[in-house]
Amino acid sequence: MINRKDSLEGLTIFVQVIESGSFSAAASELGFAVSHISKAITKLEDRLGARLINRTTRSLSLTDVGQVYFDKAKQIVTDAHEAEQSIHQLQVSPSGRLKISLPTSFGQSHMQPIIRDYLLRYPDVKMQVDFSSRMVDVIGEGFDLCVRMGQPKSSNLISRTLLEFEFVTVATPEYFAKHGQPKHPHDLKNHSAVKYMYNQVPITWEFKNSQGETIHVEVQNQVECNNLPLQKTLVLAGLGIGRLPSFVCEQEIAQGKLVRVLQDFEMPTQCAYMVYPHRLHLSAKVRAFVDLALNYFQTGQYLHGQH
Repeated sequence: MINRKDSLEGLTIFVQVIESGSFSAAASELGFAVSHISKAITKLEDRLGARLINRTTRSLSLTDVGQVYFDKAKQIVTDAHEAEQSIHQLQVSPSGRLKISLPTSFGQSHMQPIIRDYLLRYPDVKMQVDFSSRMVDVIGEGFDLCVRMGQPKSSNLISRTLLEFEFVTVATPEYFAKHGQPKHPHDLKNHSAVKYMYNQVPITWEFKNSQGETIHVEVQNQVECNNLPLQKTLVLAGLGIGRLPSFVCEQEIAQGKLVRVLQDFEMPTQCAYMVYPHRLHLSAKVRAFVDLALNYFQTGQYLHGQH
């Protein structure tokens, strides 16, 4: 059986010898001893069963067979070099296809400026964006990067936190003036709610008491939806109480348009985080997107009305 490593090395050395004009010049160029060069050529000729080079103490020349082999070999070496250069370029300058998956509502509300800026900076990248609330199989479905919500789980994927947030219970001052503020999660049963759904299943509102026990509340609702911007719009319209991620409504709370209640019963902080396959050499296209997204959230740009 042919040893592919020896075959490729012998081919490369052969081409270098012919281009350099001597064994010693090829040895200097490749960083080998002259004896190694000589043995590699001999092994190559033995494997092919043909003499490729006529050599004397002063010069070398190609045989007829050697000339045919050199023409083919040089093209192979050139193609290999160009392939390495292409990979190097991909590692240095973002290019190629970038396939990402984003949670529908978070992607729409917070990731659009990042996608826009990324594509403007890196026109050689062709991006495929999948808005989905399901947990995609990053590797199995060929995604380069995904954004997920919740707490990062142990896996063979790299995770980087974009944003920490809480689920907050809010309504308009006008709504609370009319219906009163709940003091305990169970009081929500007497209120109207604007409720979020996940994959067509309404999400039960969860709270924790001072003993760390989880309280599940089934609220009465006039409307259910699976879109956070719509949910916030309806809460701002005074249609009821909403349980929203803090990143969706922190500006409205600060402006007094929404009032936060039941803060003593809030659940632990959650995260929006990126995951991508573990690779020793991360491609430039993924690295650039990760860096841009981290900078966007770490510098607080998402707070300034850019979403």
